[in-house]
Amino acid sequence: MNKSYFFKFLLSISLSLPLVGFTASETWTIEDVLEASSHLSEQIRDQAASAQKPPPRAYAAVSLSMPQASLERLARDAKDAGIPLVFRGVPPSDSQSDAKLPLLNPQSLAAFQPLIDAGADVQLHPEIFSEFNIRQVPALIVKEEAPVSPDGCAKSTKAVVIPGDVTIGYALDRLADRADSIGEAARALRAKLGNRP
Repeated sequence: MNKSYFFKFLLSISLSLPLVGFTASETWTIEDVLEASSHLSEQIRDQAASAQKPPPRAYAAVSLSMPQASLERLARDAKDAGIPLVFRGVPPSDSQSDAKLPLLNPQSLAAFQPLIDAGADVQLHPEIFSEFNIRQVPALIVKEEAPVSPDGCAKSTKAVVIPGDVTIGYALDRLADRADSIGEAARALRAKLGNRP
């Protein structure tokens, strides 16, 4: 390894982590440098190990083509559980005059207003539909955030998709007996809904 690179690395680490202090008057031996390097490596490993992985996130994939009663029920449950309603996009325009308007305009967004009025977190997430190949709505998705390894690479994501026109409570009940982070997240979300089916 290039000595210059090694000392630049040590200096950058010691400046970003005020864990090893030294003064300009100290004389460092090779043992001091190796000990400091070992100490910094341990602290970096400990910090990486203690970093909390974010909890899994849940999404309810829906469409405005669904029956209004189902959408309203899902909007109430999603609001209470803190789960966003995600849509692939905005509804297409029906008339010729609307065809000249931009895709995101007040008229096209008005279709979402009843759900927003019900308190639901409405989001446009076409990438969720692509990532999980969602062809049938509604679908509850519980996705574990991909942890990042010490080398900066993201590991694979674990997720579960529950399709079908069922209540959010029922879908979460199907996941609650899992002994992993997805099951833990499902139990926490289910608790927010109380005894509701």
